[in-house]
Parts: sequence; structure tokens; C-alpha cells
Amino acid sequence: MTINLLPDFWESTNLICSRMLENEIEDVQYLYSSSQYMKQWDGNDYDPNHIAHCYYSGDLPPGGDKENYCIFTIKDREHKRLIGIISVYHGYPTLDSAYIVFLYIHTDSQGQGFGMETEAQLGVELSRLGYKDIRANIAVKNWSAIRFWTKAGFNGISGIYGEKVYSESTFANIELIKTI
Repeated sequence: MTINLLPDFWESTNLICSRMLENEIEDVQYLYSSSQYMKQWDGNDYDPNHIAHCYYSGDLPPGGDKENYCIFTIKDREHKRLIGIISVYHGYPTLDSAYIVFLYIHTDSQGQGFGMETEAQLGVELSRLGYKDIRANIAVKNWSAIRFWTKAGFNGISGIYGEKVYSESTFANIELIKTI
């Protein structure tokens, strides 16, 4: 079966999402660097080459194919300013599922509804392509992200992964599902 991929360009009322281009890697990496505070939730060190890796190789699930992975810039429609990124893997864990690998809105633009608008339009676009659900993996310690995703309608839990005992130095994730 052929996997239907998101179009290179999609938009909502206030946002423009377009497939990241090679000449945008440096700017997107700079934006990504502002998410370093998330280490407290997931324990991952900042990778100064993460965006280049995603562009060239993808951020793939086990056995995943680069062709099914897309990374998009998010720009505000009014100023065409880069405010965020979203990456999606198509067809995981089932062919009619899409996986949000990463969604980040720059701290200067958070709290203005851009994340919700991005997720909502993503759901519309994926539904048009025949996908039945969207999944996202969230750090259990990231309460604001858990609130965000549950408010967005991610109300199913398909698993909890990571450490079984809580401490400041242990980490776990919860995989949430939204039917579209």
C-alpha cells in the first residue's frame, strides 16, 4: 500500500506550514535550540545537528523509512516569521496512523493558540489523506504538554514507556492517540 504524505504546503487561518528546505536548516536549528529547557522533562541532551539529521535521515521509528517522514516549518501568515516546527511520520504504527514526532512553537509565540491551530489543521490534512488517528509521545514530566495534547483531543493512551520508578534522574513517556 502506498503511504499518502502531507502536501509540501498547507495553511490555516493564521499559519503557513511548508516542508522544510535544505537552506532553512540553520534557522530551524536555531529555533530548535530554544527548546533546550525540555531536557528537564525528557533527559535528552541538546543536539546541535538534530535538524540536519532530521532533514537528511529523518527521525524514524524502528524499521521506519525516510520517505514517510516530513518536517515542516510553521510561519505566522501576517509576518512570514518562523515561529515553530512540526515533524510527522506517516503510517506508524499502522498504515492509517500518523505520528507527530515533534511539535514546537518558539517561547516568544507560545500561549497564542499557534500550537492548537497547527495541530487542528494537521488533523484536517491527515483526515483528507485517509488517516484514522494521530499519535504523539509526551514526556510524563511535561505537564504543560500533557494538558496541551489532551485539550487538543488526544484522549487515548496506547502505552507508557521508560523508567518505572519516578525520580529527578529518571524519565518516561506516554503515547497519546486522537481519532480523526
